[in-house]
Amino acid sequence: MEIGFTLFIFVLLAMLLAVANLERQHVAFRWLTLLALASLNLLMIVFGLLSLAMAATPMPGLPPELGAAYASLFRVVGLTGVLAFIPMIPAVRRLLARWLPIDPNSAIVTAALVYAIYLVGMGVGQQPLLSDAAVLESLGGAGIEVAALWAQAVGMMLIAVSGVGIFTRRTLRETADRLGLKWPTWRQIGFGVLVAAGLVALQILFSLAWQTLDPQGMQQIDEASNLLLGDMTGSLLGAFTIGAAAALGEEMVFRGALLPPFRLGLTSVLFTIIHSQYRLSPASLLILAIALVLGLVRYRTNLTIAILVHFLYNVSSVLLANVGP
Repeated sequence: MEIGFTLFIFVLLAMLLAVANLERQHVAFRWLTLLALASLNLLMIVFGLLSLAMAATPMPGLPPELGAAYASLFRVVGLTGVLAFIPMIPAVRRLLARWLPIDPNSAIVTAALVYAIYLVGMGVGQQPLLSDAAVLESLGGAGIEVAALWAQAVGMMLIAVSGVGIFTRRTLRETADRLGLKWPTWRQIGFGVLVAAGLVALQILFSLAWQTLDPQGMQQIDEASNLLLGDMTGSLLGAFTIGAAAALGEEMVFRGALLPPFRLGLTSVLFTIIHSQYRLSPASLLILAIALVLGLVRYRTNLTIAILVHFLYNVSSVLLANVGP
């Protein structure tokens, strides 16, 4: 059920992007896009109001820490719905166009900016659910399933290709070119392997420093991450899933669809925020550094190599986590 709901949300958002890309054919698609975005924002505000009811009347049978985490999530969702109206204001988009290479009158740009607000809201809102070991244990400690990770990855890839206009503004080949999906050369592959090795070395040094300066904080993050990922961290299939699903989905969205118009800094910050399990911790600095490197790899080579680097780094990190006492 969770997997089906995840795919439903992504398909719904992708369909809205497809409609936005049709605005060149008729102005009605632009107004339909704005109406759909406004409806989504209002629905999120309703969830925010629901959080007030949850705070006033705790749900029976729900552990207090889990109820508080859900109430916090719904409050942030409600606030996100309010803030998501801001980029729908033409004057705001014209202001952003001074710093970003965007068309302030474009429906797809409007949708992308609103979705960026959604990313921030969900990243912040999910932190109590994904970064607190006590909350994760109250959920049963089952962690994320392999199928759920792949459902999220497929959904993000669907968002990416829909956002750049596959079969609405661009052909399949033009979509691949816009995203930066190109057949790599052996030299580029070697470059990607070296960058991935450098990122793994950076992670090892960073972890040693963090362990020395704040062992308790690092332990809390590690415990939450292990509970979140469940048994996947202990198998090759799990390591491959964590590596491939995240690399494909996240790179297609952030370094493929968003990087050209949103540029390196903004996409890197958004990428860092969605990794809710790390909270506002030293790990967030590492994620930001990785995002910046992946963006530079995309600029230097192509999206295919960025996906390769992300995959190799994730797989290596999972396997290294199982080495030692």
